[in-house]
Amino acid sequence: MTTPGSASRSRQSATAPPWVILLVLALSTFTIVVMQTMVMPIMAAQAESLDVSMADISWIVTVNLLSAAVFTPVLGSLGDLMGRKRVLLITLGSVTTGSVLVAMAPTFALVLVGRVLQGMGFAAMPLAVGIVRSIFPADHVPSGLSLLSALTGIGAGAGLLIAGFLSEWGVSTQSMFLIAAAGTAIGMLGVAVLVRLPERAQGFHVDVGGMLTLGGGLACLVLAINRGPRWGWTSPTVLGLFVAGLVLLVACYYVEQRVSRPLLDIATMRRPVVLGTNLTAFLVGAGMYGAFILVIQFVQTPSRLGYGFDADALSAGLTLLPLTAGTLAASMTVSLLIRRIGPKWPLCTGTMVAAATFGFLLAFHTEHWHFFVATGLLGLGLGLAMGAMPTLLNSGVEPSQTSVANGINQTLRSVGGSIGTAVATAILAVNTMPDVGLPTLDAYPVSFAVSGAICLVAIAAAVAIPYRHPPEPA
Repeated sequence: MTTPGSASRSRQSATAPPWVILLVLALSTFTIVVMQTMVMPIMAAQAESLDVSMADISWIVTVNLLSAAVFTPVLGSLGDLMGRKRVLLITLGSVTTGSVLVAMAPTFALVLVGRVLQGMGFAAMPLAVGIVRSIFPADHVPSGLSLLSALTGIGAGAGLLIAGFLSEWGVSTQSMFLIAAAGTAIGMLGVAVLVRLPERAQGFHVDVGGMLTLGGGLACLVLAINRGPRWGWTSPTVLGLFVAGLVLLVACYYVEQRVSRPLLDIATMRRPVVLGTNLTAFLVGAGMYGAFILVIQFVQTPSRLGYGFDADALSAGLTLLPLTAGTLAASMTVSLLIRRIGPKWPLCTGTMVAAATFGFLLAFHTEHWHFFVATGLLGLGLGLAMGAMPTLLNSGVEPSQTSVANGINQTLRSVGGSIGTAVATAILAVNTMPDVGLPTLDAYPVSFAVSGAICLVAIAAAVAIPYRHPPEPA
């Protein structure tokens, strides 16, 4: 008869050391996040090489976000049912194929197909979270999860910086995506060779109703948010997409309670800890992610207009470098905080630091170094909040639902980020200088104030999460 202890020893002996697994998962997830933001500084070059307009090239961002919204919860659910290693390999293979296709495709249509395949990579993070929870000793799980989550924040800024450096060194856009393909291919090989989980598939089952209503609803909302600035927020198409998205998500809520094996377990999602963590994730994305576009656009503005620092793409990326340092510093301390006081208060502290960051920017935004300080503070807030979130979420979720629950959490954070970015962009767009079409200086304090206000609501949501940390054993 196999005892729980012997089963645990068998599981540990069947795989590489946990830190090696974490390194492989970290490389894969970091490369994927970098790949998503790396396109921003090189969109003009891609438009020129593909002979399309800037309006058309913006679809490479839109289809990527749509793919992520649809596939992240679906692949997370399949990972819980069929084995996380198996589904992670499929995901990394799709991303690698998509990167090669984007690099080599002769037509814009094929580039968009490649970006759809790349968007599937957003599911790598929740699948990796499930693998860490399965492999790591219980007391080391928070540190592994905090590192993986921190890489999401680091990668967002690193993608802009890496693209700037590679452009300065004369690396073509095609070569950039081939480099990204090499990173995910190495990660895929590492997962295939090193991760040996005793996972048994529960049978291939697709909840078609859940997939259509959840995926369709999220896709409609993301498309409306992303294309709203171009199509007009009051246009029939955008309003129709918002209505369709809300109707489909409401339908998903009722459909998933009437199937035996739902894509989304509504009972789990309604648990107060899970519901509160997901609400906070949405608000964190909405409040913090808009800062990227605000900082980049402010520092790149020509100083002759009365503000801005004439930064090129590389210099603008360097302005986000302290964000990486702040996020890394937070990720190294958040696991210790989780062990001592639990994940709730690091999450609350992260939202407080983010709110303080926008307060700082409201008062100080006349010197370039002000933005270096602000991005460092924002990185600290992101690292604390995102590092604590998986552990807090997993406290209310069964191990068998880890990946799908974290996939929903990540999707909500991304949707919130899209809304925050759209709000920031809209504020800048309605306050422009007539001669040059760039935002006025007064537009930025308004944007900082709105983002800070959202972070204040995130603080309230985090404080309200009904989590009680169990006392440490003697």
